[in-house]
Amino acid sequence: MKALAGLVLAAGVISASPALALNILLSNDDGYQHPNIRALYSTLKAAGHTVRIAAPKSEQSARGGAFYYGREVSIGRDDDPAYPDSYFLSTHEQGPCTSPICAGQSVSIEISATPVMAVLMGLKKVMPDPDLVIVGPNPGNNVGAINLASGTFNAASAALQTGVPTLAVSTDLKDHDPQRTARFVLRLVQALEQQRPADGKLLPAGIGLNINLPAGSEVKGIRLTRIGRYVGFDTQYTDDLGSFGAALSGKPGIGFSRGAPASDTEQDDEAVWLAKGYLTISPFSGLLQSPAATPALQRLSALPAPDRGQTP
Repeated sequence: MKALAGLVLAAGVISASPALALNILLSNDDGYQHPNIRALYSTLKAAGHTVRIAAPKSEQSARGGAFYYGREVSIGRDDDPAYPDSYFLSTHEQGPCTSPICAGQSVSIEISATPVMAVLMGLKKVMPDPDLVIVGPNPGNNVGAINLASGTFNAASAALQTGVPTLAVSTDLKDHDPQRTARFVLRLVQALEQQRPADGKLLPAGIGLNINLPAGSEVKGIRLTRIGRYVGFDTQYTDDLGSFGAALSGKPGIGFSRGAPASDTEQDDEAVWLAKGYLTISPFSGLLQSPAATPALQRLSALPAPDRGQTP
């Protein structure tokens, strides 16, 4: 943690001196054409890094760690000449058509691959063995328990499990300045390069960073935090999705509501410091961790093993 604390300080005061060129793979859960990933691509390339994109074909927010297995995929390439190293992944969904135009027919429609699929493809086909994977910048902060559903965070976790240093980057949903975010990410990459340890890795083995930029143009500081569980809002089923637009008024679905204030034990969670106006950096492993077993749970191991030959 001392090394990461030093990184926080360095990211705040890093000079504009160029770092050594790195091989950087970018991905996201918003699609290869999103302005955020394109701005980051251009900024890192201008700084001398070798950068490639491997992203879903279209927006895939809140897909979590989902992936389609045993299904053929297609790799496409961005036709915009400004992004010659940008690739996207898609697959197909097959089934009976229910539209009056083709009712009863078997149809196959192209759909986007998921964020996890895109980053895994990128590590295999687009840029094997990169120095760094950056997933994002995502429009909308990924903090606390909501990371379980985040396509950004889960794609970063998948990359991290392959042994590659990985950053998950998110901004406030109302932030519309991709260049500002890209400039900060570049500073952070420079700080990682300048503090690279003797083993040559940009981050300690098995450690990624979940980075969230606060709302507004003024950042109070950079804070090393923990992911924790606090989010600030609750995800729930609702009978009225009107908050998402007049067309959804009175219609049911999954929405959000304001959550309870952070408890005393959640005061160090990233969402708390983000709401205070700090840019947060939270280390993560990408692995689920079990809480300590209570005596009652430990007694479960004394239950008799099931006999597969017996019926209930």
